[in-house]
Amino acid sequence: MSSILEAIETKKRGGELSEDVIRAVVAGYTSKDIPDYQMSALLMAIFLRGMGYEETLALTRAMAESGRRYFFPGCADKHSTGGVGDKVSLTALPIVAACGVPVAKLSGRGLGATGGTVDKLESISGFSCNLSEERFRKQVEEVGLAILEAGDLAPADKEIYALRDTTGTVDSLPLIGSSIVSKKAATGAEFLLYDVKCGSGAFMKSLEDARELARLLVRLSGDFGISASAFITGMDEPLGSAVGNALEVREAVRFLKGGRTSADLSEMARRVAARLLELSEAMDPEPAVERALSSGAAYEKFQKFVEAQGGEPEALEGLAVSREVQEVLAPRDGYVSRFEAAGIGAAALALGAGRQKKGDEVDPGVGVEVLVKVGDSVERGEPVARLYHRDERGLRRAKELVEGALNLSEQPPERQPVILESL
Repeated sequence: MSSILEAIETKKRGGELSEDVIRAVVAGYTSKDIPDYQMSALLMAIFLRGMGYEETLALTRAMAESGRRYFFPGCADKHSTGGVGDKVSLTALPIVAACGVPVAKLSGRGLGATGGTVDKLESISGFSCNLSEERFRKQVEEVGLAILEAGDLAPADKEIYALRDTTGTVDSLPLIGSSIVSKKAATGAEFLLYDVKCGSGAFMKSLEDARELARLLVRLSGDFGISASAFITGMDEPLGSAVGNALEVREAVRFLKGGRTSADLSEMARRVAARLLELSEAMDPEPAVERALSSGAAYEKFQKFVEAQGGEPEALEGLAVSREVQEVLAPRDGYVSRFEAAGIGAAALALGAGRQKKGDEVDPGVGVEVLVKVGDSVERGEPVARLYHRDERGLRRAKELVEGALNLSEQPPERQPVILESL
């Protein structure tokens, strides 16, 4: 019996797959020897029957070793499970690098509401994440911060994820965990923080699901020799105010320069930077973070990073944001009880800030700027959001979505913490 048929028969009856079978299946599917229809059957069996920890670890290892691997001892990295307005890599990582802990990060492009970290950075004129391995390593050594587009990292995961996306098997905890950690293990950083988003604008909707994923990510990482930790963070409303590529870079720059930014973004960036410094056993992480910000060292590090990757540092002062702006107004007096991240993300997507499918073009200059947060009081006719747009059709849909995302109450609601739990 072939490895794939053995795997399907074993898993559909709730049995445990051996590491040898898992490796054979991963290698066979990556080399195109196993057809989609057989792999789809196995993925559905895993989705329905689950996988034990040892199976999940074996799958993670097989995918991590399916392509090129990097090794960056002494370097830090972070990974977010995705959220609306998530610009933590742009804000926290320059702080970490300014504190003397080098950052080697491989990132991807976004699929959904807005672009990924690569898309955001490429909204800076001239910036490129297309670096050779030699140049990437040299920049980590000389600048202390480099971000490379992941490309063919863990190619088995890339192939399997594409199939999961079309077969309704994405939301399987073992498959999610092995997908994420296989790429991070292949990246090779020594210190790693996972930001597991939880809420309406996140993949994990419940705290319990987010907690289970966070525990799995940390445990798997530890078995690859990575010193890992995790935050579970709220995503019922966007992080910060900007949702859209150049808009998010502009907000990140404002934060790094000491300008006024949303309290949630400020806290999140500081806490992530401090935890990464803790993992690297740096002395006095929190005071170090404050010194990096107040002295301007974090922003200076960001400028050097942008310049090293072909960007124009002066472009940070005038990012290419659309000049076509329309405000969304509060329909009545009240307190913001909810400004749903999912609706804001959908509005940004309608404007062209994200991708419906891989390969779609992203407009770096459009998006949504949220002007109020949960708990704020508003008056009828007061602006609650700005829409940066290019065309009337997208604008109309985005306005409807933002209006639908806003909920007002007569009494002030209880504000939720930015970081719900820490592991």
